[in-house]
Amino acid sequence: MRTSDSVGTAVQALRMLPCSGCGEWARARYPIVFAGTLALAAGCRRTIEHTPSEDTRAEALTTAPVTIERDVPSSAPATELGSASPHATGLSDDFSGSKLDASWSVLFGETSKIALEGGALQLTPRSNTVWFHADRSVLVHKRVTGDFMVTSGVRARKASQRDRPVDVGYQFGGLIARSPGSDEPGAKENHVFVVVGYRGEFLSVETKTTQAGHSQVEGPKWPSSDAVLRICRVGSELHLYKRAIGASVWEKAASHTRPDLPRTLQVGPIAYAFHHAADLRASFDEVTFGVPHSAADCAR
Repeated sequence: MRTSDSVGTAVQALRMLPCSGCGEWARARYPIVFAGTLALAAGCRRTIEHTPSEDTRAEALTTAPVTIERDVPSSAPATELGSASPHATGLSDDFSGSKLDASWSVLFGETSKIALEGGALQLTPRSNTVWFHADRSVLVHKRVTGDFMVTSGVRARKASQRDRPVDVGYQFGGLIARSPGSDEPGAKENHVFVVVGYRGEFLSVETKTTQAGHSQVEGPKWPSSDAVLRICRVGSELHLYKRAIGASVWEKAASHTRPDLPRTLQVGPIAYAFHHAADLRASFDEVTFGVPHSAADCAR
């Protein structure tokens, strides 16, 4: 790419930023604009689309012997939940074992360390990873067909001080529902997610819908770096919910109408740390799956 093209792309990206305080994203993505020099275009610019070495991939997964899929469709069979109970199916996992169950698949595992510890799934993403537009981070998923409801208690804590909330950059953990077609060659990213963590200046439960590679974000304040999160699909509607850990009343975070998404989706935990010095350990107490018989079940 010519230097002039790179600067033009960067300026266009800055105009499309979906949130205030996203300068750090643009600085990492397009440093030639922020540094005020064209010299960086010669090779100093760092992006997160690089193809990692096999050694890097192996290091990322030393704590969890799972299958890595990279930029190819998942071959794992999809599960049709059918008439299962709204609050329990065989897909659920309390992570009580010593290693990740083989029913899970992992995408982009080189972007995160993955472990099971203390009855929880732990994701520790690397620096400058993000789910935004075409960019991706770690995803631990199962393929689910039809209407579903997925729920998890998520804690976004510092990796360096696990009793402290994350407090810098854009660092989140949560749940995603993603089109497997996003992995096809030349395809664009399509997903919906809800995450909890730190959003530039404050703690937040953030929701995001990405269609054809364009992300729209909402990130209101939340009083904690912990939350119980839920994605509930009923037809073409995806309802995103949040509640405090230990609470019983759900609060709707967002709803999105996505008739473009296929019946079978990749569903499960994600984490990302968009900061040059990542310090996030996203902990998932359990992930439970169910099927809603109506939209009213989503908040039960």
